[in-house]
Amino acid sequence: MMKYFIPVFLSLISFIAAAQQRQKVVIIGIDGCRPDAMALANTPNLDALIANGIFSPDALNDDITISGPGWSAILCGVWSAKHLVTGNNFTGNNYDNYPPLFYHLNLFNPAFNTASICHWAPINDYIVQDYADYKLNVSTDQEVSTQASNYITQNDPDLLFLHFDDVDHAGHSSGFTPDSPNYIAAIEGVDNFIGPVLLSIEQRPDYANEDWLIIVTTDHGGNGFGHGGNTIEEQNVFVIASGNDIPSSVITKESMVIDNNIFNCLGESEALRFDGAGDYVQIPADPSFNFGASQDFTIECRVLTSVSADVAIVGNKNWASGLNKGFVLSFKYPSGPEWKVNIGDGSSRADLNTGGAIADNEWHTLSVSFDRDGLMKMYQDGNLTASTDISFVGDINTNQGLFLGADINGAFGYSGSIAEVRVWNTIVEGNTINTWHCNPIDNTHPNFANLIGYWRLNEGTGTTQAIDHAGTHHGTIQGAVWNDPGMTIVDDYSLTPRLTDILPTALTHFCAPLKPEWNLDGSSLITSPCLLPVTLTSFRGWPLDQSVQLQWKTSSEKANAGFYVEHSRDGINFSEVGFVSGLGNAYTEHQYKFVHQTPDPGSNYYRLKQVDEDGLFAYSEMIQLLFNPNATTFQVYPTVVHDYLNIIIQKQAKEETFQIFYENGEIAEKINLQQNQNRIDVSHLPPGIFFLQKNGTDTVLKFIKY
Repeated sequence: MMKYFIPVFLSLISFIAAAQQRQKVVIIGIDGCRPDAMALANTPNLDALIANGIFSPDALNDDITISGPGWSAILCGVWSAKHLVTGNNFTGNNYDNYPPLFYHLNLFNPAFNTASICHWAPINDYIVQDYADYKLNVSTDQEVSTQASNYITQNDPDLLFLHFDDVDHAGHSSGFTPDSPNYIAAIEGVDNFIGPVLLSIEQRPDYANEDWLIIVTTDHGGNGFGHGGNTIEEQNVFVIASGNDIPSSVITKESMVIDNNIFNCLGESEALRFDGAGDYVQIPADPSFNFGASQDFTIECRVLTSVSADVAIVGNKNWASGLNKGFVLSFKYPSGPEWKVNIGDGSSRADLNTGGAIADNEWHTLSVSFDRDGLMKMYQDGNLTASTDISFVGDINTNQGLFLGADINGAFGYSGSIAEVRVWNTIVEGNTINTWHCNPIDNTHPNFANLIGYWRLNEGTGTTQAIDHAGTHHGTIQGAVWNDPGMTIVDDYSLTPRLTDILPTALTHFCAPLKPEWNLDGSSLITSPCLLPVTLTSFRGWPLDQSVQLQWKTSSEKANAGFYVEHSRDGINFSEVGFVSGLGNAYTEHQYKFVHQTPDPGSNYYRLKQVDEDGLFAYSEMIQLLFNPNATTFQVYPTVVHDYLNIIIQKQAKEETFQIFYENGEIAEKINLQQNQNRIDVSHLPPGIFFLQKNGTDTVLKFIKY
């Protein structure tokens, strides 16, 4: 084949400097760690990192709050709409188009050493793949710490990713909540495991000449005993970006109070507000609330919320399973938008998942009647929406009373306001539900004698007692507060970090360019430590005789001493082959050229090392050229010809043989050209398209005879 080149065009990006220190990054992932729980835990190592960099306790995973999509967002820099991971089976992923950080870093500098050590194996198996130089799956967080410390001590990693999983395990077993001692203890345990990793970095022999960025984050939060929904407790994550040259700052959400002018047909100005993070009202156990296997009953409440999630609005059961005894009003798993009702006896369950979408920050009345040998019917704002048979459901007693805003374990917290909770030991008919859905209950209600519990939750005073207006079953308020539902506190997270910011932040620390064609969803949280004021607009090369000519252009220069041209055979080990002086300061386009006289046969790699006048230097991206020293190139003109075809041959031999082919591939004729002979007579050829090939090469040129 003829000599050819693969040019790389750099579109208006600043040179990336290799500062005097070597940039290195550790990304520490703590699976399922809620930032509000981390704030309560004793975490001296994390606290030290926070004090030495950027910290946001209000970062978000506002996508799918499951580990597969979460870690994909962290390591690939895009959300699920691009990486296509929607669960933990990674089916249909799009990592070919949106590869992980390790892939990008390897392209930027193949000599970098990268490693990944994970407690949760799918991260390495599916996301990291073979892009890391070293990857290891382990079975404990302790082993993550030990193996990471050993690797840092015994090797020279540039990028290290670590995944700790104990906190997520504790959340699933004990609850994702700051109120869980086991959950807090797991966070403190991971902090202890992080300590040896940080110490091994500080004890490296060349630590003084290294610039380490430590990033710590989590893939999701949690609500109750799980995650996967869109509550703020599940979406709220944290990000730490800690380093010696990173200014200390805290990035938080903005909160404001707005008047929603919400219409409330009951005319109430106060309601009990639940924050979804441990708030609830507990109605004490009483035999009247034990509906057993045959007692008909009806439950009603009014709700105002903007969040549809896997929560317990009103119920008497452990909502970890719908089979568990009891009933609950909730949302269709995992995030609605429809509300639902469930009833179970320990081995059987019945569900209605077809309520309306009520998370619109408006008041709605929810009513459910339970005919124990017939149908369970659900009503929204007085209108029947669905029904199902529950005659097969047996004893639902839990002897736990009733809970508002959470399940009987205080989990699956509801976020919003609750009012007008009514419990009847009979079936309230549909026409009555419709008539009274927006009226307070009094003794004119046709089923007033069957009202066994009535909590209006409109008192507006008192922090401990929810008054029962039908009797003496007063509830205990845990955390919930009185507020005017027409006045809403709105949290603005628009300026806080996202999980997709991790990849660009790491690459920025390495001084690697973030290319627009990657279509990343995130942006860097830090400024590059290495930007130099020289803008390179193109860099390309091509063979010239027995050499290679390189050409590059700048659009502006400031304090530019010049460019070292570096050459490599393998794209990893480079050596200087020349120097071209810079202009110093320039604000117009300038073109530079350099000829490499001794390229190697095969692949040749080139990059520019731009040097500032103060000694700071920068690298361009690398270009590759394939060079064949034995190839003889030639050109023809004109390409549309009638009589004679002119030929220019570089390094022409004494005799050169050419073949002319018809368009169908048949040979038209063979021609021998003597040295210094530079044209071919084609006047005798018929009009048409022809191809000219020089014997011994694959080079073929087209010309048209008229």
